[in-house]
Amino acid sequence: MTEQDNFDWSQLPPSKSQRKRDMIGVQKLGEELTTLSKKQLDKLPLSAELRAGIAEFNRLPNKHEAKRRQLQFIGRLMRDADHEAIQQELDRMRTPDRAEVRRAQLIEQWAERLLGGSEDDINAFVDTWPLAERQAIRQILRNHGKDNEDSARVHRRRLLNYIKEFIE
Repeated sequence: MTEQDNFDWSQLPPSKSQRKRDMIGVQKLGEELTTLSKKQLDKLPLSAELRAGIAEFNRLPNKHEAKRRQLQFIGRLMRDADHEAIQQELDRMRTPDRAEVRRAQLIEQWAERLLGGSEDDINAFVDTWPLAERQAIRQILRNHGKDNEDSARVHRRRLLNYIKEFIE
């Protein structure tokens, strides 16, 4: 065995190419941040300087490559930020919570049941959620059934929003 066979390559610092790939990844993460709303940005662990850079990016017109230069600046600010924590929080925000998925499925099931059902289905919904009003549900269902297709979509959305108020 030679000395080269026993050498631990993991002890070497990352190559220049690897460092550049890492910085491009961090810059792309900064670019993702520019697509988020203010409310979403408030949930992330960002420095005040980085927040200001993102706000400036959103304010800029896309003339003379201003946005591209601002993205590079955001990428430079991201180097000093805890980008692992930012990426974890971003992933957590984008992955729906199981309880939220179940809630959405339940809302959809009740909407389908009410739209295709009878008075018994309305009574079952009101029995399950006593604060719901029969008359309001009947009104939405009546409006859903008598109008054209575009209006039916609007009333279906109203029904979903009404059901959403009661299912937690």
